[in-house]
Amino acid sequence: MRRIAIANQKGGCGKTTTAVSLTLCLKDMGHRVMLVDMDPQGSATQCLCPDRRSLEHTVLDLLADSPETKLSDVVIDVDDGLVVLPSDIVLSTAEQVLAGRPGREQRLKQILDNLNGGFDFVIIDSPPNIGLLTFNVLMAAEEVIIPVDPSLFSLQGVAKITEALDLLERVNGHRAISRVLATMYDSRTRISRELLSTLRTRYPQACFKTIIRSNITLKESTGFGVPITYYRASRGFADYRSLASEILGNDPTQKSIEVATIANYLAPRRIGGGILFSYVDANAQEVLVEGDFNNWDGNQDMLLDVDSKGLWQRVVALKPGKYSYRYVVDGVQTLDPNNPVTEHTEEHGLVSIIEI
Repeated sequence: MRRIAIANQKGGCGKTTTAVSLTLCLKDMGHRVMLVDMDPQGSATQCLCPDRRSLEHTVLDLLADSPETKLSDVVIDVDDGLVVLPSDIVLSTAEQVLAGRPGREQRLKQILDNLNGGFDFVIIDSPPNIGLLTFNVLMAAEEVIIPVDPSLFSLQGVAKITEALDLLERVNGHRAISRVLATMYDSRTRISRELLSTLRTRYPQACFKTIIRSNITLKESTGFGVPITYYRASRGFADYRSLASEILGNDPTQKSIEVATIANYLAPRRIGGGILFSYVDANAQEVLVEGDFNNWDGNQDMLLDVDSKGLWQRVVALKPGKYSYRYVVDGVQTLDPNNPVTEHTEEHGLVSIIEI
């Protein structure tokens, strides 16, 4: 039985859509699946159980170890091979209910450990924050999928989830394998292309090949409780079917969206009132950009590690013109790996060139 959590501290990045759609695609492919809804908003529960207006029992009863409540009292049989551990707004009181209890961050793990088989997958939806519920989710999971929509905050969420996983490994010896999934991808927008390029550059081994494209049927599916498997002609179904295949160890069925076909948006580009310089190095301690625009004094333009995981960026105010530059990484001068345009100068040797 594989336990897969869907987590990112940022809301609106496609966690519930991914949890529900992946669950339905795996079930459609012949697997027995349990969906655990650990989000007090209860959106996954509403998607799969739209006729349930009220719940007598929820996952909170199990987390609180209520002696009157058994697992069989809580689970909802949605279909043959598909059950849900539901939640509602009362789950938001979990912090207070479990306050002071030993091992409270491992309650969900204990519940799933006691399952008597019968399931191939447990998919766990999580709330949009890092708290007790999310720690329960991460402790219970063997694998974590981190959905990333086209936004800096979502990308920063990858770092936060990774930090939480590192903390659990140090404190409890529990390690889950994490992978990132690009969601809400729209090839027409620069920010989507930039996000995909960044993800595949920074997480070459941990980034799913499958991309979840922006698609109205996904919103209809989760919003109206209509299974994504009803939309077999849609991109949404095709994308999550591809993700399910990739999770099963098969080649994704989606036609690959290769970074090589996308302009490299880590190269310097105009943004706001200046030029955004970007450099990726998770091991760097300091990154500077020096050029003829700052008299080759990189101390004036130190890049910031914007997500604490090695994406270094800085906006430098520049007027239109041609500029030569290079990065200084921990004291070592280097060309811009994302800019193929170079020029040899008598004073500074080989340098990178941008023209605005």
